[in-house]
This record gives sequence, C-alpha cells and structure tokens, in this order.
Amino acid sequence: MLNLIKMDLYRMFHSLSTWIVLLFTAGAALFCVSMVNIDIESMAEDPAYLEEMFDEAPAAESAPEDLQIGLYSVTDPNWVNGDIDAGELVGTQIQSGILALLCIIFTAVFVNAEQRNGYVKNIAGQLSNRGILILSKLAACAVQVLFIMAVFILSTLLSGEIFWHGRIVAGSFSDLLACLGTQYLLNMGFCALILLLCTLTRSSAFGMTAGILMVLGVLFSVYALISRGISSILPGKDFNLSLYMLEGNIQMAGIGAPAGTMLRAVAVGLVFLIVSAAAAMTVMQKRDVR
Repeated sequence: MLNLIKMDLYRMFHSLSTWIVLLFTAGAALFCVSMVNIDIESMAEDPAYLEEMFDEAPAAESAPEDLQIGLYSVTDPNWVNGDIDAGELVGTQIQSGILALLCIIFTAVFVNAEQRNGYVKNIAGQLSNRGILILSKLAACAVQVLFIMAVFILSTLLSGEIFWHGRIVAGSFSDLLACLGTQYLLNMGFCALILLLCTLTRSSAFGMTAGILMVLGVLFSVYALISRGISSILPGKDFNLSLYMLEGNIQMAGIGAPAGTMLRAVAVGLVFLIVSAAAAMTVMQKRDVR
C-alpha cells in the first residue's frame, strides 16, 4: 500500500497537469480578489449600493440556507472603510466553490491518466485486492487538495495585500481553522465522488462534467423537486436535500457559521468520502481491468 502511494505521488508530482492546476489556482485567487476589489470600489462610489449591501447582510446571516447558483461570493460592506479580515476573505472565496472546481478537474484528469497509459492494467495483476488502487489515488488527491488550498490561501492573501496594503488583518484563528478543515473534508468528498464516477464510466469527461454541474449549483432545482416529493410523503417535515449534498454545505460552511451547520458539513463530507471510496474500491475489485 505504501509503495502504491509513493508511486502515485511520484506520478502526480511529475505530471504537467498537477502544476497547471496549481498555476490556475493562483490565477483564480488573484481573479477572486480583484472582483472583491471591484465590489469595494463600487460600494465606495455608490452610497445607495453600499446601503443596499448593508441591508442585505443581516438577511444573508439569518438565512444561510439560501443557496446560490454559480460561483458566488459576498463582499462584506464593512470592508469599504474598515479593515479586511483575512479569514473572512479566504473563507468567502472558498465558499464560492472555485476551489472545489479545481479539485474536481484535477481528480478527473489524474484518475483517467492511469487508464490511458496502461498503468492500472500493468499493476493490477500483481495485487490480491485491486481496491487498494483507489485508496492510493485518494491519498494522492488528498495531498494535491492540501497543496491547492495552500496555494489558494497564500495567493489570496498576497493579492489582498497588493490591493489593500496594510488593511488585511488577522481574525479568529480557531474560526479559520474550523472553516478550512471542514472545507477540506467537503472537497475530499468531491474528489472521492469524482473518483467513483470516473471509475464507473472509465471516462474523465463524465466525472468532470457531473462535478462541475454540481459545484455550479445546476442540480439545486433537481434537489428541490426531490425535497418536495419527500416532504409530500412525510407531512410536517420540511426536508431540504441540498443541506445534505456537498455543494450546498460548501456554500454554508464559512467563517462564523453556526456549530450545527459546521457539524453537518463535516458529517456530509465524511459520508461522501467513505461511501464513494468504498463503492469505487468494490467496482475496481469486481470488474475486469482493461
């Protein structure tokens, strides 16, 4: 098992796609910060817009379950004239789903590369349990997700310092750590799900497309229909399927989110990670290797 992980890590670090994803991660962070800066400048120049944002802020805090379609982040109106909390800046950008998008693309490309170059076929015959190939890939993805998060955080803070020199301040370290840890689990849940889809279909295109549609919130309308059906079967129960899906929890698990929201997000991330990995291992073990 350890040798398999070493081999996958070696392939990952020597893959051009790994470094391209990290480069795009830094670029995405710069883009996100520049969009925040445009929002801040717009609010500073338009008092009516600033007042509108102040009015919307309490509503957003009181209704964190109002999920958005697309890559969406909220700019704190207090940042116009006050200090900018580093944790909130990083957290809101991660909540937009941009990080999950990058993790999905990397996982789909990395997993499918093994099928194309014949790596799985060459090594599968030497293993008594081919399912551990899934665990090995997942371990490599775990390392890459860690690198993606680190590059994104550093690039966001560096870009923020360039745009707002001296206004970036450190907030609550414990809140930031809870947010990042929860988001890491949710993104790993996405990696495991994409790994399962790619293993099932032997296609990176299917897994990548499904993951991108999920992150963009395209399936929220489908979840709403399913939720309505379940609520009609169970009268008095206001069921919302989005609260138990990865993309919904990525949007809600931010700095200052209620403890219940964070605990649910951790549980959702772990369930998707474990169930998807177990299912992918079963598929890999039972079917013929091409």
